[in-house]
Amino acid sequence: MRRQPLGAFGLVVVVVLIAVAIFGSWVIPYNPISADPSAIRESPSIHHFFGTDQMGRDVFSRVVMGARLSVGVSFTVVAISAAISTVLGIIAGYYQRWPDYLLQRMGEFFSAFPPLVFLLLVVSVLHPSVKTLLIALTLPVALAGGSRVIRGAAISIKQSQYIEAARSVGASDARIIFFHILPNVMPLVIVGATTGLGSVILALAALGYLGLGVPPPTPDWGGDLSGQARTYFRSAPWLAIFPGLAIGLTVLSFNLLGDSLRDLLDPRLRSRGG
Repeated sequence: MRRQPLGAFGLVVVVVLIAVAIFGSWVIPYNPISADPSAIRESPSIHHFFGTDQMGRDVFSRVVMGARLSVGVSFTVVAISAAISTVLGIIAGYYQRWPDYLLQRMGEFFSAFPPLVFLLLVVSVLHPSVKTLLIALTLPVALAGGSRVIRGAAISIKQSQYIEAARSVGASDARIIFFHILPNVMPLVIVGATTGLGSVILALAALGYLGLGVPPPTPDWGGDLSGQARTYFRSAPWLAIFPGLAIGLTVLSFNLLGDSLRDLLDPRLRSRGG
């Protein structure tokens, strides 16, 4: 914490966010999807900490429960993407030839589309749902960026002297991959996954803002910033302030944590800091 204060701050926020996502239903004062016509657009008060929206729903309850969707989807996407990109990247970097060629072409295909355009295309073709969001967010993350980074690291590690020494004593390809290459690329996987969480949450919020996220009235940070809520931002600014702060603070915390993990796990940066 002394060496990486910003990373420690990001870690604290991330831990609080995960706790809110898990135990949020126990602390919210109101049902986040129940409308109350008698409490429409009430300003923040002791009864409604973050005020109410245009339908009388408690904004604090919706922000808290929106964390469950953001954390659940982002962690699932990043976990699947990290597993796929690690497997493909190591196979392509170690064996090269046609696996490497195939991975490179897939990466170029996904890189040819701007990420938001690809997300809009997939979500527009398929019915908007959590499953659709998982598919749309996982493919670009796994194939366009992560796997190519792991591939480059695997090629570099493959040429190391200790890999040649392992081959000389009869180590199989599977043993070299699992006991030598995989442990050495794990820092890259961890850092990439941590920073990728912020990008996934931001993309999820963008889809919700465009009306292509989870169907209402499910609490969604991006969805709460779209639709009719946009017409009341001037008269009821808390409708935009609190969901926007939740998105910004979450993305910032994951990025700070990822940068700190990179400094701590990368031997070159660690020795430079010493």
